Amino acid sequence: MQPFRDVDNPVETTERARTQRGEDALWTVIGRLYRRRMLIIGVTGFVAVSAVIISLLLPNWYRAQARVLVPESQGSGLSSAILGNLPAAASALLGGGPGGDYTRYLAILTSRSVMTAAVDSFDLIRLYEVEGKLTPLDDAIRRLRDNSDFDIDMEYDFLSISVLDKDPERSAAMANFFVRKLNEVNEKLSTESAGNYRRFIEQRYFEARADMDSVLNATQRFQQEHGVYDLPVQTEAFFEQVAELRQTAVEAEIRHEALLAQYGSDNPQVRSVLELARAANRKYAEALAGEEMLLPIPQADVPGVARQFTQLELERTIQATILEVLGPLYEQARFQEERESQAVQVVDAATPPARKAKPKRSVICILATLTAFFLAVGFVLVYEWWRRNHRQYFHRMKDITSER
Repeated sequence: MQPFRDVDNPVETTERARTQRGEDALWTVIGRLYRRRMLIIGVTGFVAVSAVIISLLLPNWYRAQARVLVPESQGSGLSSAILGNLPAAASALLGGGPGGDYTRYLAILTSRSVMTAAVDSFDLIRLYEVEGKLTPLDDAIRRLRDNSDFDIDMEYDFLSISVLDKDPERSAAMANFFVRKLNEVNEKLSTESAGNYRRFIEQRYFEARADMDSVLNATQRFQQEHGVYDLPVQTEAFFEQVAELRQTAVEAEIRHEALLAQYGSDNPQVRSVLELARAANRKYAEALAGEEMLLPIPQADVPGVARQFTQLELERTIQATILEVLGPLYEQARFQEERESQAVQVVDAATPPARKAKPKRSVICILATLTAFFLAVGFVLVYEWWRRNHRQYFHRMKDITSER
């Protein structure tokens, strides 16, 4: 029956043969490993014991962490009152807007000046044992940067400053040192920046004041020369006065014509009304000629005077607007220069940690043991394969060499 099934179902026969070869190979490998079990156990045990001993000899490292926040408002109190009525762009220019990122603080913390100060303050060249190096300061700074972490938590918006060191007291002191240096350097930079900004705003403010004085002087001369103080109001009143004069003259002329037709030219009343009409027309002509105090300029000169008046008013309005913005900016710049600037607020000061951060001795021992076991197994398998096949490969190499 068996040969008949093999002929009718060759696929099943092939699968069985493949499975049988796989099982034979697996048992062969297991047998080889079993024969070399003492080597595998010995290597694995030796490495495991060595890992335990070495991990126990490794010094403990402690990580201290400080947590800080950016102050909610860099401009409060008087600053906010000064900036209250400024346009949004001007307010944002002085930090009146919300927010603030940590990029500036990371740049300060990782700067060479701050790192050098930490190295000098804690004598890290000696502690890191780099006195004999070619560049001991650079090596100490590099080691300090490796042992320091400045992380930003984007979810809760805080900055953590952590330092690794073999001494828990020193690790906490170094973390708090970074916080102090951050505030000191930020205050120095902010004062310098505020001073430069204040001097720029001060110069521009006094230039605007001088320009405003020039405009006011030009306006005063214009008023003295033309007698124009408020052209729109004076013009409106002038036109009303001219209309009244013209109306009086027309009424007198009409009345004169009526009386003339009724009484003749020799009548005293007719002559009186005629004089009244002449006086009204004379006043009307004098007003048009610019002889009235209400608008003492000739009618022909009104367009030119109006243009000068408009230019002066435009320049005065521009300068007044500039001063309206620069005045609060100048006061705010003086305030910013004089006040103390605090970079961050300390939420949690660093304290000496009670537990070590590294080494993870259990992880070291487990990884070393597993690595040694797999390397020993791999070595045994490779060695057994080579022991059984090296002669065959040597013969092939000799045949290839002889053929050439």
